[in-house]
Amino acid sequence: MKIAVCDDEEYYVNNILERIRNFGVEDIQPNKFDGFTDPEEFMENFKFVRYDLVYLDIEFKEKNGIDMAYQIKDIMPECIIVFVSGYSDYIPESYWVGAAQFITKPIKDSLFEKELRRSVDRYTQLNRCVVFNTSGGTKYIKTDDIVYIETSYDTYKLFTPRTQYFGNSKSIKQTKKDLLNYNFYQLNRSIIINFKHVDTFTYEDITMTNKHELHITKKKRKDFKAKYREFINKEL
Repeated sequence: MKIAVCDDEEYYVNNILERIRNFGVEDIQPNKFDGFTDPEEFMENFKFVRYDLVYLDIEFKEKNGIDMAYQIKDIMPECIIVFVSGYSDYIPESYWVGAAQFITKPIKDSLFEKELRRSVDRYTQLNRCVVFNTSGGTKYIKTDDIVYIETSYDTYKLFTPRTQYFGNSKSIKQTKKDLLNYNFYQLNRSIIINFKHVDTFTYEDITMTNKHELHITKKKRKDFKAKYREFINKEL
């Protein structure tokens, strides 16, 4: 897990990095922990390193952390940003840019550890991979990249935003069950969908992000809407 800390006070850079190492994030491979007191240097470095988690101050001499966060999200939308600042007036703006949390200075141990744990869980979820035996060989596919899976007799089709894979349906019997513990939903006997890839839906149909339209049976309509609402509320 690649983590960066950017704060114009060297004390906070070192303090946060020490907290991260004491937490045990070094066990998550590969890892890289960097500290910066110069926001320009950090932003230049981010273009190449693409940190997974960034602890970011807000008020720098010639930079604003909110503006930097927008730039970070443009480069890497899935980057987890945690603001660390003594200026609580910025809290509303921090959430507009999609920050995971706003921690006020001085840093409270319990809150920092709780939010670091949550960020690690989020990182793990975003980078969780599943092994699929496909007609083209073994593939490692991130769960977030799966749009939906359709089985028919002895074969399955797996759709990602850009590609589709084929394989023997028996080889993914347990995988399908495991995916249902995350953000997946059993639409019918043949299809499980990833709620993250639901684009729009009507009374009878769902349009996925790959533009495929899937039918919702009358029996499933009420349950689908309720479960999808739960998913959305959890993501907010």
